Amino acid sequence: MIPDNNIENILDNLRGKRVLVTGDLILDHYIEGRVDRISPEAPVPIVSLARSGEKWVPGGAANVARNIFSLGGIPLMAGTTGDDSEGRLLVELLEKEGIDTDAVVLDSSRPTTSKTRIMSGGHQLIRLDREVTEPISEKTETMISSRIDRIIGKLDAMVLEDYNKGVLTPDLISGILAVARRENVPVAVDPKFMNFFEFRGCTLFKPNRLETSRALGMEIKSVEDAIEAGDQLLDRLSAGSVLITLGGDGSVLCRRNIEPFYRPAAARHVFDVSGAGDTVIAVMALSIAAGLPLDDGVRISSFAAAATCSEPGVYAVSPSDIIKEVKRYSRRKDSDQS
Repeated sequence: MIPDNNIENILDNLRGKRVLVTGDLILDHYIEGRVDRISPEAPVPIVSLARSGEKWVPGGAANVARNIFSLGGIPLMAGTTGDDSEGRLLVELLEKEGIDTDAVVLDSSRPTTSKTRIMSGGHQLIRLDREVTEPISEKTETMISSRIDRIIGKLDAMVLEDYNKGVLTPDLISGILAVARRENVPVAVDPKFMNFFEFRGCTLFKPNRLETSRALGMEIKSVEDAIEAGDQLLDRLSAGSVLITLGGDGSVLCRRNIEPFYRPAAARHVFDVSGAGDTVIAVMALSIAAGLPLDDGVRISSFAAAATCSEPGVYAVSPSDIIKEVKRYSRRKDSDQS
């Protein structure tokens, strides 16, 4: 196991690994303004929009791909957007960031999933969602599958990133897992509620505390509870490993015939938790692709999540961000021990 102060020496191992991310693409839209009065028409704040306070960022599964790229990996994106201006913008943004979008299908039957956030002083006032969450059509599912089939032999790992927006149908999930097994490509999964038990045979299953509690019908108040839940998921999913993230309480990694590994959270000051799960699954997929021990991947991901949580909005973490968090954590440990 690598010591904390040597993490920077192994980050280079993540570079150049080809990882396909399949799941729900989301266009995140941020509008920044200033609030200095309440409307006389209703008890709501009036937001005076800033002249340059608007930006669009790839989110959802696309944010996982952005994190893989910023960490030095080679991300490929699979999924669907609407055949609309938002979808074309989302694909354009991804391609500008160096992300391969050949397996992204434009679907005229549904809009691009978008989330518009009205912000003031870095705080979110309201969010407007535009989406259709019904499962994608069989035609779109087939198109995505065929495009994945063409590239899977060139991959080092895959991520299935489910936001319950309809892309990851049970048939698509089972088909991807079957072809991944055939080609010996490891698959890391970040689930949501609806398809929670559809990912049988995956390499790594990474739910959070709430998702796990709801799926298993049990409260997870302690590390021991998380270990019990992880062991249940190993059996029910026939998964290679289960990583349950516990927010500010850290994370627990469970595997068969190996002692559970608990990692405390590295974050001390949390500004925004948006995208932290995307960052963790990106780091874990790259770690698996690079052949790193899973314990080391968990430890790196804890620093990566800390870096993400210290930034407002969706943020793609870099190796230098991780190194800064390692140094900050080491100083804190030294201070606590003195």
